[in-house]
Amino acid sequence: LTEQEIEHTANSRSVAEEVLEAIAKKREWISRYKVARSLVQNPRTPLPIALRLVPRMSPHDLRDLARDKNVPDAVRSTALRLYRIKQQ
Repeated sequence: LTEQEIEHTANSRSVAEEVLEAIAKKREWISRYKVARSLVQNPRTPLPIALRLVPRMSPHDLRDLARDKNVPDAVRSTALRLYRIKQQ
């Protein structure tokens, strides 16, 4: 599979949670920023995986995550807290 296919799958909201977990377990895939960002932004990504990836996000993406109503509240609040820290 190519990086673009993995990113597209991680971004898809119709994919099963098990597939998202499999992507998150593969180190070579999760090391790509676009794949990690897609997993964090996907509301179907299991919460522990999303929360583990939030600190890797850029300030711009943290700001967008903090405003996104489609992600879980825990992800939004963590993104907002980290955005404020990185802005200082």
